[in-house]
Amino acid sequence: MRHVNFLYQLTKANFKLQNENSYLGILWYLLGPVLMFGILLYVFGGRLGSSIEQYPLYLLMGIINWNFFSAGTGRSMATIVRNAGLIKALPIPLPLLIVSSVCHALLSHMFELALFMGAMFYFGVTPSLIVPYCIVLMLSSMFTIGVGFLLSAGYVFIRDLGEIWAIITRAWWFATPICYALSPTGPGMYISKFNPMFYSIYLSRETLIYGRMPTLDFFLIFAAIAVGTLVIGFSVFRLLRHSFIDHL
Repeated sequence: MRHVNFLYQLTKANFKLQNENSYLGILWYLLGPVLMFGILLYVFGGRLGSSIEQYPLYLLMGIINWNFFSAGTGRSMATIVRNAGLIKALPIPLPLLIVSSVCHALLSHMFELALFMGAMFYFGVTPSLIVPYCIVLMLSSMFTIGVGFLLSAGYVFIRDLGEIWAIITRAWWFATPICYALSPTGPGMYISKFNPMFYSIYLSRETLIYGRMPTLDFFLIFAAIAVGTLVIGFSVFRLLRHSFIDHL
């Protein structure tokens, strides 16, 4: 319970700190996705989206799903270095710093989901499979935390990792079907089976937008990826954390 309270207080403090001295406050969480959505819908809506059912919702779900992963991993990566003074002064549980960063991104994601629900209401779509979607969101959070552990541990030793990760995520974004659909028999579908974000976005769309229960193998594959990434990430973080102080 002490660790849970520490996680809650740290997440709340980070959230307040980000919105301090901001005129728009939480509206910044929505402004980015809305602008990106408007641009992509204008550019691709009549081309790539003409054959996709409920394309505006399809596109918006892809954007906010990616934003959660990008924000969670980005905040996690520098959290050890950013809190170097606190780490040297107090015996705080280091893994909670990473989890707190992802919880902060998840809190921001809740505002995006509220925006998405409003868009669903506007387009006359009623969400039906809420529980399966919550499972997908939980697995997405686990996967993001696992990647966060790996990035935060690596960033302590390699400060160029921030620029490297920016290039990787940019290429990863284009490789993920966010604004386009994959052909069921095309090579893109085969390649996407190795893309964890494909499962996160696909399962979210199927359950929340289309009200269709995906086959169990998609859930199992994504669960295996999420749990495996979390275990590997935490193991690497735990192995290297004793060397952090020497590099901070």
